[in-house]
Amino acid sequence: MITSPNLPPQCQDLSVACRWTYWNVEGAAPFLYLLMTIAVIILGVRLWQRSRLWLTGTGQNGRLPLDRLPERAQRVGKWALAQYGVLHRRLPGFMHLCIYGSFAVFLIGTLLATIDYDVTLPLFGIKLLSGTFYLLYKVILDGFSLVFTLGLGIALWRRVRIRPAQLTLSRGFTLVLFQLWLFALTGLLIEGLRIGYLTATLGDKFWWGQYSIVAYWIGRLLIAPAPANPDYLNTLLTAHRLVWWLHVAQVAVFIATLLETPLKHIVYSPLNMFFADFKPAGQLRTLDLEDESVEQFGVAALTDFAPLQLLNGDACTECGRCQAACPAVMAGTALNPKQVILDIRDSLSLYQAIAVQPGDHRGEMQVTGTRISEDALWACTTCRACVYECPVLIEHVGSIVDMRRDLVLMEAKAPPSLQNTFTNAERAGNPWGNRGSRLDWTKALDFEVPLLADVQQCDVLYWVGCSGAFDPNSQKTARAVATILHKAGVNFAVLGDEETCHCEWARRAGNEPLFQAGVAANLETFAQYQFRLIITHCPHCFNTFKNEFIQFMKAAGQSEKPAWQVVHHTQYIAKLIADGKITPDYSRANGQATPQTITYHDSCYLGRYNGEYDAPRAMLNAVPGVTLVEMARSRDHGLCCGGGGAQVWMESHAEHPINQIRLDEALNTLKTATSEAITTPGQNVIAAACPFCTVMLGSAAQSADGAATPIRDVAEIVAAAL
Repeated sequence: MITSPNLPPQCQDLSVACRWTYWNVEGAAPFLYLLMTIAVIILGVRLWQRSRLWLTGTGQNGRLPLDRLPERAQRVGKWALAQYGVLHRRLPGFMHLCIYGSFAVFLIGTLLATIDYDVTLPLFGIKLLSGTFYLLYKVILDGFSLVFTLGLGIALWRRVRIRPAQLTLSRGFTLVLFQLWLFALTGLLIEGLRIGYLTATLGDKFWWGQYSIVAYWIGRLLIAPAPANPDYLNTLLTAHRLVWWLHVAQVAVFIATLLETPLKHIVYSPLNMFFADFKPAGQLRTLDLEDESVEQFGVAALTDFAPLQLLNGDACTECGRCQAACPAVMAGTALNPKQVILDIRDSLSLYQAIAVQPGDHRGEMQVTGTRISEDALWACTTCRACVYECPVLIEHVGSIVDMRRDLVLMEAKAPPSLQNTFTNAERAGNPWGNRGSRLDWTKALDFEVPLLADVQQCDVLYWVGCSGAFDPNSQKTARAVATILHKAGVNFAVLGDEETCHCEWARRAGNEPLFQAGVAANLETFAQYQFRLIITHCPHCFNTFKNEFIQFMKAAGQSEKPAWQVVHHTQYIAKLIADGKITPDYSRANGQATPQTITYHDSCYLGRYNGEYDAPRAMLNAVPGVTLVEMARSRDHGLCCGGGGAQVWMESHAEHPINQIRLDEALNTLKTATSEAITTPGQNVIAAACPFCTVMLGSAAQSADGAATPIRDVAEIVAAAL
């Protein structure tokens, strides 16, 4: 029996597996805890200093939110602990899961060892890490050392061989991989040296060493040169102590310097997830235009940002998923959403000495126009692909819109074509400046469209919108929707000339006053009538009514919860079909179903913003003769048409226009799916559910002389079969 004082009484019996804590480093515990305490204090001080910088932001009253604590904790569990966002992409998700999962297992293993030695044994006389549980503990820890090494290998392979353009390929990230690899190596060496020495001295009595499935073979290799030589074995003891202290020093340095390395997201990202907004995806922050004490609208200087926006910069993992998904990057514009967030982070570091000084130093901390170019800000389509792809809940779009607000409201800077559109909306109530009637689209119908001013109340208000009223192509959609509602026997009406543009596009272009004026005018009109449901065929109108009008209901003297609901026309028509109120059938339309191969383009504001992907597809699948084929980038990974964020009103000088990229994807999908020539009339169709999308894709088709493939709203396709 071994009687070494290092062994607790519970480990004297070598027939029972048992963890020999602090073997060969007796008396090291006080120094270990002192070193770790110092490292944690350094980490805490650095975190406190950085948090002071976040709180220099004056946006949203300069505070980080602390409401809804259980939900915030639950979100951290989902996004940080369960790695929900990381797993969106297979290879990098698997790689990160290997590294993160192994790190978590190592941390749990260390905590169990600490509890075993410092809690259960001295307080209760219970040796936690012994017997079968200890054997399982060793197998799991050593097994995850292989998983950890696999993850690091994939990470190194991606950076050295694949080198994806969206990754930050700096020396710092490579050094971090080496640091993590050294963690694993020294940990296995410590265990291997211990197992090798005990195997050489105890032989078969140390039977459980083989349960360290990796370190056991390292130990066998280490003792192979001289398994019975006392001098050699003493050298192994010395090496064990040196490697043990090296490993401890590594951990201490890692903790103390964590916030200075690319791995700082281990701390900052969960904080970002915790403090992130709960507002709907389609809702922007409201500006109080009536507050005369406000001297700055929008963001230009570092301290104009909200604390959460500054935290966004530090939380960025630099994975580049936002960059890879961004249509503006694909088009070759000045915008890179990852770089925008990193520029905010770098500004925080650049101006940190000024930011914490007493007094007003705002003018010395400019971000817009210096760190972030105006061209980059105006290139954003607000498609939200960057936000969707971000695994740490960074809100790129909100920060970009806030910087646009400064350009428009404080600097009077906007692209000339967009400025003309602002003027049109102010003067005529629509972005085209069209002074004609909003009911002209009804003239081609063989039935009368009810006017709400005449009937005073209805079940369904069909919001036609500016596109449906004035754009010739979208007028076809308006007629199709009205036809479907009429044939389904729906009690509906329209506002006609009482409609005015709510200017959602202007809000995303930074012109908050124009938007708020449009909202107020429409709320005043709504209050005059009774209806229970609004249908809109524009996803931008749908999103605004659903998510943003509620921000202004109270100010308009109305209930904060509207008396009406809003649905997109695809949702309503899909339900009409499901309920049997309409049945697409070409024989009723005095025709015969023509085989159609259709690919559907997802609208960003219907899909990523509001989660509706199934209704448009259900409509198309209900039409006889339709074969629906999906583009590679579809549903939540769908590519923007290039028209959002007021881009539809701006001139594009991109190397590869976004709408052309998307059109090419649609045409290639159709060409691959059918043996017919791409120009066969009526055979191939590109379907959409947004007037901006049909405009942008149609414009690309005309530019490329590819108009042979029609681009139609899904409502038109259904209406043609009635």
